[in-house]
Amino acid sequence: MAREETKVVIVGASAAGLKCASRLARLRPDWLITVVEAQNQFSYAACGFPYVLSGDLSDLEVLHRTADGATRDVEFFSRAKGVEILSGWRAVAIDPAARHLQIQDGEGQTRDLEWDELVLATGAQPRRLPDQPEHPRIRTFHTAADVRYLHDGLARGDITHVILVGAGFLGCELAEAFSDLWGAQVTLLEEASTPLPAQLDPEVGRIVAQTLRTRGVDLRLGAEVEQIEPAEDQVRVHFAGGKTVVGDAAVVAIGVEPEIQLAATAGLRLGPTGGLEVDDRLGTSAPNIWAIGDAVELRSALTGEPVLLPLGSLANRQGRTLANILSGGQDRFPPVAGAMALKVFDLNVASVGATSRDAVAHGESVRSVWISAHDRAEFWPDAAEIFLQLSYRTDSRKVVGLQAVGPGDVSKRVDVAAQLLNQGATLSDFAQLEHAYSPAFASALEPLAIAAMAAENVEEGVEVRCPEAGLDGFQVLDVRRPEEIEARPLDLAGVTCITPEDLRERQDEIEFLPWVVVCERGTRAAEVVRWLRGRGVTAAYFGGGLRWSSLAGLGLQTESRTNLP
Repeated sequence: MAREETKVVIVGASAAGLKCASRLARLRPDWLITVVEAQNQFSYAACGFPYVLSGDLSDLEVLHRTADGATRDVEFFSRAKGVEILSGWRAVAIDPAARHLQIQDGEGQTRDLEWDELVLATGAQPRRLPDQPEHPRIRTFHTAADVRYLHDGLARGDITHVILVGAGFLGCELAEAFSDLWGAQVTLLEEASTPLPAQLDPEVGRIVAQTLRTRGVDLRLGAEVEQIEPAEDQVRVHFAGGKTVVGDAAVVAIGVEPEIQLAATAGLRLGPTGGLEVDDRLGTSAPNIWAIGDAVELRSALTGEPVLLPLGSLANRQGRTLANILSGGQDRFPPVAGAMALKVFDLNVASVGATSRDAVAHGESVRSVWISAHDRAEFWPDAAEIFLQLSYRTDSRKVVGLQAVGPGDVSKRVDVAAQLLNQGATLSDFAQLEHAYSPAFASALEPLAIAAMAAENVEEGVEVRCPEAGLDGFQVLDVRRPEEIEARPLDLAGVTCITPEDLRERQDEIEFLPWVVVCERGTRAAEVVRWLRGRGVTAAYFGGGLRWSSLAGLGLQTESRTNLP
């Protein structure tokens, strides 16, 4: 494959392309490595853009520098990395047979580059709404120019109300950025029933929704945008039901799609997702043409099917892997589970694998459990709550997905779960998870293991009730202590209150009716359900406990109670 003085041309100077170029230059310093980039400014850590707007980062240049303070410009890559970057040149055509790449500058002049190996790292472009107008007040928040425009408008006071279209990653992050630092009014429109619908099931998404609303975001769900109408000093957004909201600017954040025009024109094979098809060595359908980054399909570790996962972490790994391959290595890029994380105000959010909704749509028989826990020993002063949903296949008991939210450390759980999912782990594997225990860092039982144990309990007959299902119409047994009930009472009629300590003495009060058992976090309730079922009483416990329903704003509790048991 490789020979002396090999010419490698890489299209795209973002995470995947530059990682590949830089490592390849280290491995093969005698090769000629050229990166073609349409933009004059490049190599920004774009995932940090929302945090420049929020004030967490001081300015855009923080995202343009290395960890030791060097600016990642043409001169830096030439002198420090041995890589030539042709910025301001757009790749316009590939001739696979002649191994030529035609490029064009901003003035329309063209030239051809010869290559022995061609790497396409063209990335993704933001999705647009149908008939989306071109107007300065309607942005997609994809470039440094988008950040500057919005930052300057907020700083001048020209932008005081922002309309966000899409409550995915970017929409949720920007909701915080606009409101927390600038005090801007934020209207967030999402056509799904909960935020982050691609990553979270409704039970978890409801917690994100409640957090957004609690922090002052005007979240409109089920709001399919029909038209955006710009004017000189405002934007009108019309959405489902004949409703309209008026703001100073609109940001369309409905995801990205792979940039594949160059590859498609050259006849390279595309996959069912619309991304570039590559093998496990990142080769395309044409010899000596490779592809990495957000434009390519990857293989799901759960289903084996192609998926699009435009994540910077995966792009960097692909860049390094391909550099190893081009230099003669036998590396392969493995299937992926799709771990993600973000911050929504004070709520940490993370997930990996499939949602239960998507797994069912894929034809799987899936169950879920919900737990409320702490990210370290609950008596530790800095312990914070986390809420986990674990979903698994009922036939094999293989775990298919984990979702975690809360003020505590959720990314740790998802990082570990990602490794297990990539190995096809079952509930038993999760339940036997070994972890480093110290009260300052973790609980004696890791919440991931607790979730798996809860699922094993379900398979043994301890039935769990989804937090979304509510309690109306059921006979409810509240097993909390009196002080807990007084602090956070249930707003339901006919609740029987018996603590686990008193249950054996008062078991005659438990009629042979279907019961839903509740406690603060679900643990005590699950124990009571097992005890009741052993006595022939039909019962299920409320998944995640009343803490889950409280955080999700499901309205099961009132502020005070006058009649205690």
